[in-house]
Parts: sequence; structure tokens; C-alpha cells
Amino acid sequence: AELVRPPRNLYLPEDLDTLFTNVAKLLSEYLKQNYQESTPIQNYLGPDKLREAFNIKITREGSSFDAVINDLKDVLKYSTRTGHIRFFNQLWAGSDVAAIISEWFLSVLNTSMYTYEVAPVFTLIELDLIDRFCKMVGFEDGEGTFAPGGAHANLLAMLAARQHHSPQTRLDGLHKDQQLVCFTSKHSHYTIPRGAIVLGVGSNNSIYIEVDSEGRMVPAALDRAITQAVSEGKKPFLVNATNGTTVYGAYDDLEAISDVCEKHKVWLHVDACWGGHCLFSPKHKSLMKGCHRANSIALTGTKCFGLPQQCALILIREKGVLRTCNSMNADYLFHEYEEKSYDVGDLTLNCGRRVDSFKLWVSLKVYGEKGFEERTEHAFDQAQYVVNRCRQSNGVFELAHNPQSLNVCFWYVPKNWRNKPRTPERDAVLDKLTGLIRRQLQLNGKVLTNFADVPGQPHFFRHITCNPGASGEDMDAVLEEIQTIGDHLSETLAETQLGSSGQTSADQ
Repeated sequence: AELVRPPRNLYLPEDLDTLFTNVAKLLSEYLKQNYQESTPIQNYLGPDKLREAFNIKITREGSSFDAVINDLKDVLKYSTRTGHIRFFNQLWAGSDVAAIISEWFLSVLNTSMYTYEVAPVFTLIELDLIDRFCKMVGFEDGEGTFAPGGAHANLLAMLAARQHHSPQTRLDGLHKDQQLVCFTSKHSHYTIPRGAIVLGVGSNNSIYIEVDSEGRMVPAALDRAITQAVSEGKKPFLVNATNGTTVYGAYDDLEAISDVCEKHKVWLHVDACWGGHCLFSPKHKSLMKGCHRANSIALTGTKCFGLPQQCALILIREKGVLRTCNSMNADYLFHEYEEKSYDVGDLTLNCGRRVDSFKLWVSLKVYGEKGFEERTEHAFDQAQYVVNRCRQSNGVFELAHNPQSLNVCFWYVPKNWRNKPRTPERDAVLDKLTGLIRRQLQLNGKVLTNFADVPGQPHFFRHITCNPGASGEDMDAVLEEIQTIGDHLSETLAETQLGSSGQTSADQ
């Protein structure tokens, strides 16, 4: 029989040194430019113009890598520089070179996290990290797994809670006479009601609980809501507390919420995907006081530490829960070898799974827990710096809340509305200007921070201080750019959109 030969290979072994050297140099130059103030964060083009500027076409015959490298340069050119020292737009930012290098290793090794057989080193690394983080949160005999993002980690926690309260559902599904309900704060992440949809519980059975003025769940309101649900014949299966809300960065009171959950015998999950970094800081870890009383905790390594996407963990206080939830006993994959207990594939909803633990391990190996502590405290210090700048601005900037963590929410206030009481007219002006200024920030490309709102408040800037490469000068640059654009817009629009008295034309 004729031998079957592999398809053409464009890159012979003798070409690899040159190829990888050239690519490494390109990426190294890109990373160095992230630390230059003159480098724009964005070369922003709308979808139609970007489609014209960027060669997105694929041909039947393909191209040489030398030809494609020009397209890859354009990928860098037109992408948002999330590693830039003046990028504060998301709940993650910056670059960790150690973790980036780990990603190169993962691509070369190209394995999957399900059996010890195909990932022996990575299995030991992941299990060690899970054990380390379980002890960090106070789960002395806990378990866990890495997940492709915080949303997935939260979903695994919800699945574990459903298994705990309604184990037969795994086999028979939900029934009309079994109405499961979960509870989460009004400022929590949308992954909780979405998880309720995925589990068949339904978003209407994800009940929102009131928050206080700083965005923290009100434990007494939670107690009342659970009591009412039980009186209506419903079955509470999970309470989600948030440690680090998306907009305000608020930390729910875990001790008080734990009291309520223990009273009603309901699974307590803590979504600490954003705020869990405080555990590395002796100075700030009290924000998660009581986390050891939770049944599950979701954490991420990408938010505050600059690790590449994705890197999330779900920790469970009791061993064996994840396997009970997810195991399908696929004997074609999981063999009866002596190392079977090290096969971690049955702990998750995935079959194939990327080795997200490796980047966290490499970063911790390089910087140590001390380095993570320093990054955390640097982020908190930067937040306080911005708070102080706002308070000392003579009314140019006005805080929307008293920040607990790294989310500093504030308004730019035009001259004729500074240091004046809140009115509907004033709110309308601040709301409109925030949106206009933010859009101009994006188009200018010098700095980038985001904006948001909460019910009853005009839109405000939501500035996130987790960029490990940023300094006070970079924070100043953001505030100065906002003020420059805001002063110009408020003067330009005073006679038309905002009105000469500061009112919007619609209000006059």
C-alpha cells in the first residue's frame, strides 16, 4: 500500500529559529511600547473603516508567513492595548511578562487538563495551587478546579449548590413541584441570573436583594426574602455574596450573610472574582472576613495581577462535590490506572480544558506571594490617590460613592454646577457630559477609563486602579484629560445642548 504522507509543512525545522526570533522581537517591541506615554492605547476605527484597513480575507492557497506577518502587525496596530500603563477600562489591565512566556510554553505543549496521562506536570501544578488557595480562604479539606473565566466558575458553584440541595435533579431534571430559587444582590454580576437560566431554574427565580448606599447586600433584606420564598413553597438553594461588585467594587458582609445562610441552611457562594486579590494583602484581607464560612468561592488571577485571559478558580469547602456533580465515567478517557485519582477532568463541565493554572504558577514562582501582595497594595494605594485627587479638586470631580476597593466612581462637574446640591437638572448635565467625555477619551486614545451607572444616579466614570504598571502620574493624566475634554465640551455646548444656565436644552 502507498504510504500516507503528511500535508505540506511551510516551516521546516531549520527555519524555526529565524521565525520565532522575528516574532519574539515584534512582540517584545510591542510590549515595550505599552510603557511609553506617547503610544496610543487605540488607533480606533469603526467596523466599516476597519474592514477596509485590515486584510481579513483568507485565500484558498494560503500565503507565506512573511506575507502574513504584515497582517499580524496590523492586528497589533488596530487592537486595544490593554497592557498599556494608561488603560483603566476593565477589571483587568497591564502585562505580566512571566505569564506571557508561560502562554508560549502552553501553545508548544498543547495539552489538555483532563488526565494525568496527558498532563502529568500540569496536574501536579494545578492540584498544588488549588490546595494552596483552599488553605488561603480557610477551606482546610476543600477541593476545586480551574475554569475558563469567572462566569464559568460561578456556574460550577451554582451547579454544586443545586446538587447539594436537590441531588435527584441531576438524573431526573427539574419538576414543576420543585421550584428552586437563588438570591443575589442588585449590584451583583449578571452571571448569577444567567446561571439560573442555564440550570433550568429560570431568571425569574434569581431574586435580587436590596443594597445599601455603598452597594453592599443588606443581610436583613436577604433574611426576609428567604423567609418569604419558603412561605410560598419555594426551595432556596443558593445565596450569592459578592466580594468586589462590578461597578462600586463593594464587599458584602460575609459574616452577617453567613449567619442568614446557616439559619436557613442555604448554600453560600462568594463571587470574589474581582475582589479576591485582597487575600494576598495582610492590610486588606479583612475585606473578606468570614469567607471560610462559605460553601464555595470563585476567584480569578487575571483581574488584579495582569495575567493573560483566562484564569479562574472555583473552590469548594467539602471534598467530592465537584466529581459528584460532573462525573460521566467516560472509560475511553479515564482509565483504571494507579494514577486515576489524579485525573481532574471529571471535576468540570469541560472535556478538553486549557492549562490556565500554569500562568498563575509561573507568575507566583517569579514574583512570590510577596510580589502579589505588593501588586495588591499598589492597586489600593492608587485608588486612594485618585480619591484624594477628587476630594481636593475644588469641585471639578465629585465622588459617586466612598470606595472600598479599586473602583473609583466619580463625575466631572462643569464650572457652573460645581459645589451645588443635587437636582434633576444637574443630574441630566452630568449624565450627558460623562457619555460625551468618555467617547472622546476613546477616540483620542491617550488614556482609557470606563463609565457606568447605578439606578437613581447619572452615569459616572468608573476608574479601575488594578494596572500593575501604572503610577500616580498616569492617574493624573486620566483626570487631566477628562477635565480638558470636559471644560471644552461644557463651554462649546453651553448655549445649545446644555443651556447657558447649565440646564440641558430639553429641560428649558
